Amino acid sequence: MYLPNKALAQIPVPQVIRQGNQITFNGQTWAAKWSQWQVGASIRTGISDAAIMQRLGIELLKNRSESTQPVRWFSDPTLTPLELPVKIINKQYRHLDITELAQRFGWQMQVDGNTLQINAPIARVEAIRQGRHSWGLRLVFDLNRATSWQVETVAQKLAPEPEDPNPDREKTSPQKPPEPLQELIVTIDADLSWLLTSQTNNQLLLPESNLTATVKTNPNQTILSILLPATWKPRIWTQPNPSRLIVDIRADSQTERDIFWAPGLRWRQRMISIGSEEFPVVWLEIDLRQRGIALRPIWSSPSGMKGIAPLAEMAEREGAAAAINGGFFNRNNQLPLGALRRDGRWLSSPLLNRGALAWNDKGDFKIGRLTLQETLIDADGRSWPILFLNSGFIQVGISRYTREWGADYIPLSNNEIIIETRFLEETGFVAQVTQQWLGGEAGKTAFPIPANGYLLVIRNSPDIAASLPMGTKLRLESTTVPDDFASYPQILGAGPVLLLNGQIVLDARDEKFNENFVQGKASRSAIGISPEAKIIIAAVHNRTAGPGPTLTEMAKIMQQLGASDALNLDGGGSTTLYLGGQLLEHPPRMIPRVHNGIGVFLQPVF
Repeated sequence: MYLPNKALAQIPVPQVIRQGNQITFNGQTWAAKWSQWQVGASIRTGISDAAIMQRLGIELLKNRSESTQPVRWFSDPTLTPLELPVKIINKQYRHLDITELAQRFGWQMQVDGNTLQINAPIARVEAIRQGRHSWGLRLVFDLNRATSWQVETVAQKLAPEPEDPNPDREKTSPQKPPEPLQELIVTIDADLSWLLTSQTNNQLLLPESNLTATVKTNPNQTILSILLPATWKPRIWTQPNPSRLIVDIRADSQTERDIFWAPGLRWRQRMISIGSEEFPVVWLEIDLRQRGIALRPIWSSPSGMKGIAPLAEMAEREGAAAAINGGFFNRNNQLPLGALRRDGRWLSSPLLNRGALAWNDKGDFKIGRLTLQETLIDADGRSWPILFLNSGFIQVGISRYTREWGADYIPLSNNEIIIETRFLEETGFVAQVTQQWLGGEAGKTAFPIPANGYLLVIRNSPDIAASLPMGTKLRLESTTVPDDFASYPQILGAGPVLLLNGQIVLDARDEKFNENFVQGKASRSAIGISPEAKIIIAAVHNRTAGPGPTLTEMAKIMQQLGASDALNLDGGGSTTLYLGGQLLEHPPRMIPRVHNGIGVFLQPVF
């Protein structure tokens, strides 16, 4: 049970009078969260910061307090600062109060059921200018007034990035992926002047560059499209007097952020240098010693361990304000391959003595390699080791499955022997064998998992099954190695371990990762702990004009972010960092579906 955070309590709690998830701006409709609340006699209107950035083009600047958010939108932050009050809605989303902003720019707002309707004066693009710089190309759109704009990147013939490989499958050598491309689409909610329409003829010449661009028009919209290398990071921003939208096309751009998003939760991003290489890094800092904030493992399916889903979908369903993708899984059968423990319940056991993170709600953390040792002991003292608990990893011997796995178990391999046990109340003996079945062909028959017991699955070991006939009474002993992991109620496994006590301790081969994984350059996600006991969750998708970091580079990045201990998470195409309704700095590709993650909760009551 958590008490309300004092810092959160100091921010006036909005008395929400209505809210919805759709906004119409000058006839264009978006899915976006909004709310209205009453302060005295005034009705205030807030929009999620995700929609503020993605749909209106408002840039979030560095703030000093969780209660206000400075922004830039056709304004000078020094001469004409814009600071929007902040409200945390439903413990998940940060809404920015746009009431004064709307008045300043002449917007009319009204509510129609679930939809917030905004009507703004129609803008016009009066000129398009361009200039060459040492770092790349700049395009400037001169406007007669401020207007909303959106940016979209669409992958072009982008091959799927390989997932972190299955440890039992070796590849002879890493394959160099083809050079991926992205289409940058900038939509300006403004008419294109008739003179420019006749001059451009849908083509925008970019001299002294290998780039091609088009400018198209829709009613009240001007749309710029440019094909770029996928690793480039264009920057789009605004200036006032006169109103200008600026598109900087360059390989090394990264918008720096340092935003106190909520008490105990800080959003940061900047370029990190490792030797001669530069990496755009986005990360969250979480202070679990501050009351009112907590971390929990989250997973895709409410009904069991089978399934994958987008991280944002998981986070929103569970009520998390932020999240990062977690441990490994088998994408084919959608089953976990590593440790998951929540509130003291083992959902899935560790794998191959790989790295894991353990924590509690007092702010204590531990990163290290982890094994769960379970042993069955019968009345005669005979014992059998259990290899895995609720795992999709298959080996010869015994695995155990509980209701955390789901209501049923379906064989993962041919000719398994399924043994049902049910708990007894007799002192000294935990369970009794009540059924034995032949599993038959993999994937065919569902065997119910008893709510008051568990299933033992025997693979290629008929002698073990013969030793456990009907009526056998079994005691289960369980311990972790190291043993202090057992005292932590929350555990998530991944690997390899990157840092311990500030030093790089990376040994991916010893954690049974294959050579392709060890040597590869790919998108990465990681979690770390600072000496001040703050959690750092970070994602890196590429380096400047190149692929993502190696494991060693990721370890060095985590050092620079302030971590003393750090663990690599399931990276590659699974890499996802979520905050308040948006994916942070996610590259142009299909939204990944993952098995599990780590959720950040505000003012939780579990």
